[in-house]
This record gives sequence, structure tokens and C-alpha cells, in this order.
Amino acid sequence: MSKQEKYKIPDEYFFRLHQVRPRFKNDVEEVLLYVATSISEMSILTEKEFNSELNKVLFGFKKNSTSTQKTIDNWRTEISALFAFIQEKDGFLQPSKTAVRLANNQYLDEFFNYFLYSFQYPGGHIKSQNAIKQIEARIKFKPCNFVLQLLIEGEKITGKPFSLTAEELTQCAYFDLRVTRDGRHPKDVAKLILKNRIEKIEYDHKYDQLKNETTGTYPSNGDVCRYAGDILDYMVLANLLQHKGTGYYYYLNDENKEAINYHLGNITWFKSYDKFYKQKEISNPEIAIIEESWFAYANSFDNIEAFAPHLDKSQAENISSLIQEYYSRMPGDRKVPTKIIGDYGESLILAHEYLRTKEKSNRQHLINKIPTPLGVGYDIQSIEIEKKKRYIEVKTTKSRKAINNNRFKLTPNEWDTAETMGENYYIYYLVVNDNEKNIFVIQNPVKQHSQGNIKVDKNLVVEFSKTSGQWQKLMEIQN
Repeated sequence: MSKQEKYKIPDEYFFRLHQVRPRFKNDVEEVLLYVATSISEMSILTEKEFNSELNKVLFGFKKNSTSTQKTIDNWRTEISALFAFIQEKDGFLQPSKTAVRLANNQYLDEFFNYFLYSFQYPGGHIKSQNAIKQIEARIKFKPCNFVLQLLIEGEKITGKPFSLTAEELTQCAYFDLRVTRDGRHPKDVAKLILKNRIEKIEYDHKYDQLKNETTGTYPSNGDVCRYAGDILDYMVLANLLQHKGTGYYYYLNDENKEAINYHLGNITWFKSYDKFYKQKEISNPEIAIIEESWFAYANSFDNIEAFAPHLDKSQAENISSLIQEYYSRMPGDRKVPTKIIGDYGESLILAHEYLRTKEKSNRQHLINKIPTPLGVGYDIQSIEIEKKKRYIEVKTTKSRKAINNNRFKLTPNEWDTAETMGENYYIYYLVVNDNEKNIFVIQNPVKQHSQGNIKVDKNLVVEFSKTSGQWQKLMEIQN
């Protein structure tokens, strides 16, 4: 192939993979968090009733109040089909385990790891007729695992971090049956990408199969690459990848090896489509009936520790060292209580409290993380500078980019405790993204509610305003 030629998948191997592409892609983290929090306590309802309630939720998001019904219907379909937020059982609909988990912990990176862990072609996230085409083409492909392996193999070949663009993934793997059907090894794909780079070979986007029959035109480069590009972007949101440069080069996130290794070492496959690979003819009803099983499968994974946010090594060491400093001053050189470092958000707030009171109190030994099984209605017992205690319930939102969210859930026990503790009860709403960590501190949420500064619905979803508390920067140990 000369330098003047363009790389093109041979027609006999070309097959265009695609999935639902949400219209809210640029706000995907914020939209999913908003919807999950809103629907997590919804009852089991008929399809009509459930969709009606979900429509109300979607109309309430930002500027959607002026959206058309068709737009809202599209959003609802995309959220339910692609992200498995709704499960069907015996003809009724209910919030999925995935939605409830995201509503409760608000860890968006964890959510996208679960999403990618189950995502495959074919899957219930695409229409039945498209699933049939993939089965007839003998496709079996898990993109997240393939991308991780591809980047690892590229690094082995080059001896340095290996990058990948959406265009390269599309042209050398995503639309090529030699990969998605025949299982071409990621190492061979990495070699192909490197060869094309060395020879400065451009990629041909004018596939006959992509031609718009109405306009007679071909899609833009961005349209061709958008499906593979979406998966790469979701992997960034899961903290599996990082992206750099104007051309969006994607790299492995080496700081998240635990999650990467889990994906690679625990590969799963939804098997209910497998029997159809032997059939000569497949009908839409046969495939459509599998959808309920697909959404049950996509929501069947839970308590995967590797996907939960973790303190990095230096953070954990710094927090342990900080806390030990105060316990060592106590009689008998007391040791830090075991398991005081635990949940990601709670551990960061624990360190914040030690730093907040560092110069003005000698009672830091009273600052403690409360074991979850005790169910006391708060996460951390802290102190005031004067001789009082502060009872803190920690709510954490962790996302890749800064999002505008002012909603979280409380449990009945937490609300009851807030009523009992009054002025001594605090909610610390910790917001973590790639650029900063901030806390919105709400003192006495019951009083703030009575004054109209926060709204609390029947499911104890709290929506706070700027007047209900104060934003503070999370205090952290500086290396």
C-alpha cells in the first residue's frame, strides 16, 4: 500500500457497529445522576405509569421544561436502553439496581465501570433487528476489554505509553469483522495502527455502506467514529483511560490498575443470544423477548470492590499519618483504631476534620468514623472548637468533570437523627472532580428545611440552595 493510498477495510470484512447515542452526551454525568436520584424510590408501576413519572423527572432537568414531548421520549428511551436504568418484571417497570446504586453513592466513575463491564455486541441496548444483523454476521465483541488489551499490547511493542484515537479504533477494529467476529488479537491491531502511523497512511471514510441514500452524501469523520469514540469517552468517565491533545489521544490510566485488571481478569458474556448463531432464520419477537433477561444481566453485578473509588497510596498514608499524630499524644501511645480509613468520601472528610481543628483543640482523639452497622444516622463524630460535638453525615459525588448537582438522598434514620441532634447535626456534601474537591456544609438540615432553604420530597431526596449552607474547599495534607 503506497503512501498515497488510504486505508480501507475490505468490503467482505466491513460491518458497522453502533449503539444508542444519547442526545445529552455532553451532560451525560449530570443527567444520569439527576435521573437516578429522582427515580430510585419509584414504585413498581405499569409501563404507562412509570413512563409518565419518568417524563415528569426529565421535564424538570435544567431547560427541559420547554422541550417537546418527542425529545423527552427520546431521552427516556436512551436512558433506559443504553444505561439499563429500568428493569421490567412481569409486565411492570421499576428502577434498576444500577440506578439505585448510583443514587445512593453518587460515584459516577463506579457507575461507568459497571456499565462497561456488561456492555457487549450483541446486547439488549440495541433494537432487535440490529441485534439479528450482528448475530447473522457472527459478531461477538466486548469493546472495553478489547481496548484495554490493545493499549497494553501497544505499550509492550513500543516500550512506552501507547495512545489510540477514535478513528484508529474504528478503522482498525470496530468496523472490521476480522476483529469483532474472527477475534483478531489486539497485538495484531496495535501493530497495524503503528504501521499506518509510520507510513503516514490516512483512513478512508467513504464506505458505500455508510452512504445516505436520501442525500447521496457520506457522513463526516466525526459521524463515522462516534460509536467507538463514545465507548472511549465512557472509559475515560470510568477512570480506565485518560485523554490528551487536540486530536483526543486515549491512554491507559495507570493509576487505576485495580479496575483495569478486574475487567481483564473477570470477563463476562451474556449468553442468551448464543443459541441463535446456529439458526438460519431469526425473528424479531424471538430476540425482543430476551430484552428482559438482558437488563437483569446488566444489573446483576454488585459489590465489585475494584470499581469503587479508592484513596491513592499517598492519600491513605497521609491520612493515616495525620490521625496517628493525635492518637500518639494520648496516654499509653494509643494506636489508630483499625479500619478508620474506609469509604473514599468519609476518609477525606475525616482528614478534613483533623486539619480543621488542628491548631485550636487537643480533643482530636474524639474525631472518629462511625462503623456502618451501628446505624446511628451519621458517618463521623467530630468536635467543635468549644467543648461540643459535631455529628456529620457525608454525601459524596465523584465525577470526571465538574457537574452542577445540588441533590442527594437521606435515609429515614438520617433524617430522624438530624431532628434529634438539631444544631449539632451537619451534612457535608463533598464534590470531587478532576480539578478540585469542595464541600457544601449544611448545619441543621431540618431547620434549613423549615426555613425553605432546602426541599425534601417524600422519598427524602434533598435539594439544597445556596442559602442553606456554605461552600468550603476540602482541606488536604500538602506533600
